[in-house]
Amino acid sequence: MSTSLESTPSEKPTWFHHISKGMAVAMSTGAALVTIISIVPVLYSYGVLGHNEAHQSLGNLGAAWVELKPAVDTANAIGDTVHFAATIADKKGSILVGAAPAWTTGDSSVATVAPDGSVIARGPGVTTVTVVVGELVSHAHIVVAPQVAVVVAGDNLGDTAIVVREGGQTPLHARPLDARGHEVRGRVPVWHIDDTTVAKLDANGMLTGENAGRTVASAKVDGITGYMTIAVVTTASDLAVVAGDNQRALAGHLLPQQVVVRATDRKGAPVSGKLVTFRVRGTQGKVDPATDTTDADGRARTQWTLGDDPGSQSLLASVENIDSVTTIAAEADPVARNTRVTPISTSLRARAGEVLGDSVGVLVTDSTGRILPGVPVRWIALDGTVDAVSARTDSSGVARAKWKLSSKTGTQHLHALVGAAGSHVPAVQLDAAALSGPAARIVVVSGDRQQASAGKVLGKPIVVRVVDANGNGSADVSVVLSLSGGDVQDTSLVTDSLGYARTHWTMGNEAGDYTLAAHVDGLKKLLKVSAHATAAAAANLSFDDAPAGKSTRGTRRLVALVTDIYGNPVSEARVTFSVKSGAVSPARAVTDSHGRVMLRWMVGPGSNEQTLKGSVRGTDVTGAYVSQIVQAGSTRDVTLKHKKPAP
Repeated sequence: MSTSLESTPSEKPTWFHHISKGMAVAMSTGAALVTIISIVPVLYSYGVLGHNEAHQSLGNLGAAWVELKPAVDTANAIGDTVHFAATIADKKGSILVGAAPAWTTGDSSVATVAPDGSVIARGPGVTTVTVVVGELVSHAHIVVAPQVAVVVAGDNLGDTAIVVREGGQTPLHARPLDARGHEVRGRVPVWHIDDTTVAKLDANGMLTGENAGRTVASAKVDGITGYMTIAVVTTASDLAVVAGDNQRALAGHLLPQQVVVRATDRKGAPVSGKLVTFRVRGTQGKVDPATDTTDADGRARTQWTLGDDPGSQSLLASVENIDSVTTIAAEADPVARNTRVTPISTSLRARAGEVLGDSVGVLVTDSTGRILPGVPVRWIALDGTVDAVSARTDSSGVARAKWKLSSKTGTQHLHALVGAAGSHVPAVQLDAAALSGPAARIVVVSGDRQQASAGKVLGKPIVVRVVDANGNGSADVSVVLSLSGGDVQDTSLVTDSLGYARTHWTMGNEAGDYTLAAHVDGLKKLLKVSAHATAAAAANLSFDDAPAGKSTRGTRRLVALVTDIYGNPVSEARVTFSVKSGAVSPARAVTDSHGRVMLRWMVGPGSNEQTLKGSVRGTDVTGAYVSQIVQAGSTRDVTLKHKKPAP
């Protein structure tokens, strides 16, 4: 589209129209248009255009009319160049020579324009091409609509030859490009694979290997297709330890048995010819060989010499195409001459019957004082009882225990043995002073005012604490429990080293409120804990005659009752009712707070047994109500005789 100022095409002399037609021969109406300025000197030289006075004008002086062609043009690729031509004339219609038009575009992200009218496509869209000569303005439009010329398909790395293992997945991608290699955005590819027995390809381009073989996958965008080759290979999907796990030997020595692993595919069949790599974790010894190829039964073997540090050691085995590793464990026993064991505290004391804290422990090092983590430590209590905090020394070379002193006062003894059973490292003795401290009061810590279904255990344990006069927990104190209902694991609890006692409270079969009282000998005040039992899940659905209102002829008023396994009414249960003949209202309902639903049953015609059925939605609980229908004479008197269905 073009516009002009101060003159219109109808005012141009007749000869100008003829000149314009002649010029059209030298100008393209499409993308190959060139600026009119380039041919004006030729026409001027032969006297074809304008009057003598027009030939003598300079610059934009005297310009009265400007026209821009073509009015609309299209670029099909980013970077394409489209040529526009501007025709400039004076008031008499003569073509001006030497005019200097100014070119602009409305949106430079869509297209830009050069001084000669060459418009370069920059991005998809539509924008205006404008030429300005003095005060004269003319417009045209450029449409940038990239078209797909080629589709490049491949994986995340850009490979077009895709290899995927059986059962494995990899995403495929398609990049539609225009003729100049720019990506055409906003296009969705249509995926296809030739042989679906080899691999599957979903609508999002996710490729899944099915069975070993080769096939071709393609991505089509706007009728243009890109291809890639697909190869599905059989790989190991699992590597399991067959022999040599959990052995033991002295630190630095060879294990007595070979380590054997077996590679299998996803169907459990052995995979031969696969490279298995063995490597120790950290500096924990060495293996020979470090790699082995699986045999016909998928097995690979190596010999493992343990590292010099005692404790648990690990050997890692991996097979090609599997990211995970298989771990083989072994125990390196400490060498007595190179092991030192020292108590972390020589001043242990606690009240009789209490558990000592973190001060009970030993430090394990070698003869040079180097810390030895991961070494097994066993505990034997000569007085009281002991539980290991961990079975091995930690990263600081320390192993700790919870030592519960006996009820007697005085010095008590505990032995620490380093290494597994049969170790020759001498035992280390720890001594502790047992002190007394009577219970002063009992408090509830947590678990009060809970709620659970009838017959179920409360979600949180009931935790009480017995403390002495200074607020310290009293260990080994007996706490006697008495219940208004329900059950606990034991009605007689014993506090731990910090004075805590815990139990789990199971609600009784009847819905309602319950209380638990905790009593300690020597304390007058009881501790009370409360809980509430709600109805359990729906277990029964029964029917009975409605307590109020009489049944009319052909209609029976009933009450449906939903109860749990203990007979407690279940409220807010969703119940569905149905009959084969007649009608029941409502057909769906929710039980009230008493577990009931009021029903009207209009029986159907005929003389037979009719059954009203009900079910609790979301469960397998059902119920039925059977009535015998008797019709007498032409008046269709209906007698309902209730009959309970057979169990």
